[in-house]
Amino acid sequence: MNKRISHMDRFIKKSLQEQEILIKDLINLIIVFKKWIVIVAVTVFSLGLVYLLTSSEEFTTSSKLLMEQSGGLNSKALGGLASITGLGNLGIGNQNTEALPPDLIPELVLESDFLEKLLYEKVYLKEASDSVSLVEFVNEYEKYNFYYHLVRLPGKVKSMFLPNTNVETEKNDTSISHEDEAILAFDARERKTIAQLRKRIEVEKEDRLLLIKTKMPEPLASAQLNEILSRFLKEYLTKIILDKDLKNFEFIEERTKEAKKRVEQTQKKLANFRDGNRGINSQLLKTEEDRLLADFNLEFSVYNSLAQQMEQSRIKVQNATPLMTVFQKPQLPTNPSEPKFLLLGIVFLVLGGILGILFFFGLLILRMLTIHFSHV
Repeated sequence: MNKRISHMDRFIKKSLQEQEILIKDLINLIIVFKKWIVIVAVTVFSLGLVYLLTSSEEFTTSSKLLMEQSGGLNSKALGGLASITGLGNLGIGNQNTEALPPDLIPELVLESDFLEKLLYEKVYLKEASDSVSLVEFVNEYEKYNFYYHLVRLPGKVKSMFLPNTNVETEKNDTSISHEDEAILAFDARERKTIAQLRKRIEVEKEDRLLLIKTKMPEPLASAQLNEILSRFLKEYLTKIILDKDLKNFEFIEERTKEAKKRVEQTQKKLANFRDGNRGINSQLLKTEEDRLLADFNLEFSVYNSLAQQMEQSRIKVQNATPLMTVFQKPQLPTNPSEPKFLLLGIVFLVLGGILGILFFFGLLILRMLTIHFSHV
């Protein structure tokens, strides 16, 4: 190495004296240092090879959901329906439902509020010879490469000397978890699972299609996670978009049932009164009959109005339903998608060569600065 450094120093002194760097001399110097450049490149490639050989296989499953247009019944069609059903005065033709922007769906899927629903869903693992929850998979069965364990080694050593602190933290996490539905709270195992699910789930929007990709170390587990994610996504989107309209519909439906009971009660009272006083000519009885009839007409009017509102709300809900159909079912993968040995091998080799060249130029600049300031 000293001989090569001397060769570099002569090149630097010559360049400083002539105030220019000859490309030919620079290439010759690179050739002199080629051994060290190769050593750096091979070292980086070897470290990358360790990563590849210690990484577990991953299988990716893809599926597609078709998002139907929410405006399947336009305002003109609804207006015509309103006139037929007698709902024209209620403004049904102008009803608009606020929909969730489709561009937000890929981001929504990665939110903790959504991933929380997947935590205890089960997939089958050959290693366990049984179906296990995703929390169990991440915390007990997931395998990591050599560098993952190397980075976590200091923390594990520290935990050996401070076991009580970790246990205390775990207890505190568990005690606050799920206490308030308005606040998301997870224990350490659940937080780790959510973080890993974000790496194993990918959702992309392509026009009216949602492309769903899931990655797991076993083919069946990957396909099962994909199916679970698709199903939960349809249910979750439906709940978000329709929650307000459904609550309104349920409220009106309940009021309509109550109004119907009151109509039946007042109708029964009127009928009993007429049956009990048939043939009797009395002004007082006539007044009472008119009062009961007025009560019946009032209750029937309220019931009829609520029934119309309920029908309006039902049509609005049906019109707003985010219909999502399976465009492409999840298919059991046959070949692992990761690790990509050839691609990553080339990447590590090229990266090693680049770092080797950078090592050379870094050493050259360092020696150049040393020689320059030593003569100042």
